[in-house]
Order: sequence, then structure tokens, then C-alpha cells
Amino acid sequence: MSLYDSIGLFVNIVLVMIFVIFVFWFLREIKINKLNKRINRYSIASNNRRHSLFDIITNFFLNIRRKISKSLSNSTYLKKYSLKYEKYIDKKTSKLKPMDYVATKFILSIAFIIILIISSVINDGSITFTKIFIAFTLGFFSLDIMLLGRGKIVLHQMKNDLLKAITIMNNSFKSGRSIIQTIKIVSDEIDGPLKDEFKKMYEDLSYGLEIEAVFERFNARVNLKEVKYITTSLTILNKTGGNIVEVFSSIEKTVFNNKKLEDELHNLSAASKTLYRILVCIPVLFTFVIYLLDSTYFMPLISNPFGILIIAIIVLLYILYIIIVKRIIRIKEV
Repeated sequence: MSLYDSIGLFVNIVLVMIFVIFVFWFLREIKINKLNKRINRYSIASNNRRHSLFDIITNFFLNIRRKISKSLSNSTYLKKYSLKYEKYIDKKTSKLKPMDYVATKFILSIAFIIILIISSVINDGSITFTKIFIAFTLGFFSLDIMLLGRGKIVLHQMKNDLLKAITIMNNSFKSGRSIIQTIKIVSDEIDGPLKDEFKKMYEDLSYGLEIEAVFERFNARVNLKEVKYITTSLTILNKTGGNIVEVFSSIEKTVFNNKKLEDELHNLSAASKTLYRILVCIPVLFTFVIYLLDSTYFMPLISNPFGILIIAIIVLLYILYIIIVKRIIRIKEV
């Protein structure tokens, strides 16, 4: 690899690092700004407050997103597409609209294309339609990846807090309280994302929805097997009758034993899962290191039809390798 190629590669890495650092800084400042707003409710704010760099960037971003969102709202297809982001919006505290998420995706796509153009100009490379399409696609779906990761974290928090919620519900039923009173107690006692779900259930019951419908909606939002136990049990109780205290005592015992078993399995399989991740990452890292050392090393494969066939076979074997190793270390739930 020549000196010019090395400089170009270094510039590309620096551009990507700057973009990543800026994203993390922006998200951190958003969190700090939310905390400051909560604190300012109970403090005396100064009238001579000067706008920081973060405020200027945030206002610029919000104005651009508002304009793009307004333009995209004219499309019927994008309106339907934006509805899937409605579940990420807290309607009580957030003023976001589903179309704002779609506008953010287009802004990220434009940012990725700008980075591609700057990188190509610095490296004196050609800007093809394929490169622009790849950059646009990566930027467009990067927000979905972030939301998917956040959704998994929230789901994990709900799963950890669910045993506490079931215990509170069981104790409340033992003291003779009704279902709506029990849900209100749980929403006051627990914290985290599960608290918001129980608040939604309490509001649904307050508006007159049936218990079965409320828990079915809760089950559809959360999609946990423990919640399915509760929903099924309450549905059967409403139809056939029975002792709700005994049913919830059984559910509490079952969930506790399942959580204990899952923790034990997690501890036993932690080493094998770590080894699996290492084995999966090694081929990719090894290929990336070779490319950094010599960017022309793989050119004979790429420029030759037979070489492309070899690459396709290698990728297929790599996918089979991941599937087989994952099946070996996987523990089936009974």
C-alpha cells in the first residue's frame, strides 16, 4: 500500500471517528439537557441565559427536521410507514410525531452521503451511484438499528422488574384489593419502563375497557411469556371463576423458578457464548487487518469471476459455520 493510500485510509478512519464521537456527544448532551430541564422546575432560572453550542446545534437540527417532516407529511405512503414508530413515543412527555423519526432517517442518510463525498474528494476517488446508494441505505436504517438495540434493553429491564410486579400484585390480591387497585399500586411502587406499561393499563381500565382486552394489549406491547401467563390466567378466571390469590401465587412461584433457572443457565453458558462471539469475529477482523496492511491483496479475487465464486463459497461456509456453532451452544427451553 502506497503512502498516498495510507493517508487516504487514515483520513477515512478519522472522519468516521469524528462522526461517531459527534453522535455520542450529541446523545450525551440531550440526556444532560433533559436532566437540566427537570432540575430547572425547582430552581430559579436566570433571564440572561446564553445559548451554548449544543443549543445552537439542537435548534438547527430541530428546525431542519421540522421542515423535512412537514414536507414528508404530504406523502400517504410515508404517513403509513411512520406509524410503526408511534410505539417509541411517550405521548405525555414527548412532543415528537412519528413522521419526525422518518425525517431523522433522511437527515442521517444525507449525513452519510456528505461523509462519502468528503472522503472521495480527499482520496481523489470516484463517486458512483452504488456508493451513494450504500451510504444512503446505511444512514437510513442506522436509526432502526439504534431503536432496535434500545428496545432490547427496555425489554430486558421489563423482564427483570416483572417478578417484583407479580409479587406486589399477589400481595395486593391477598389483602382483598381489586384488579384496578392492584394495577394502580404496582404503577406507583415499581420504576423503569414497566411502570409506564402499568400506567397505561390503569388508564385503559379507568376508561372502561375490559380486563381481558387491557391485558391482551399489554401482552401485545411487551411480548413476554410471563405476561402471557398472567393474561391467560386472568382470561380463564373471568370466564370460569376461581381463587385469584392461588392463581397468582402459582404464577409468582413459576416466574421465580424460571428466573432462577435462566440465571443459572446464563452463568453456565457465559463462557461458551463469549467463545462463540470471538470465533465469529475473528474471520472478519482478520480480513479487515489484511485489507489495512495491503488494500490490493484481495484484488485478484474481486477482479476474477472465479475469484468471486470463491468469495461466495467462503461467505456461505461462514454463514453455515455461525449457524452450526450457535446450534451447538444453544440451550433449548423446555
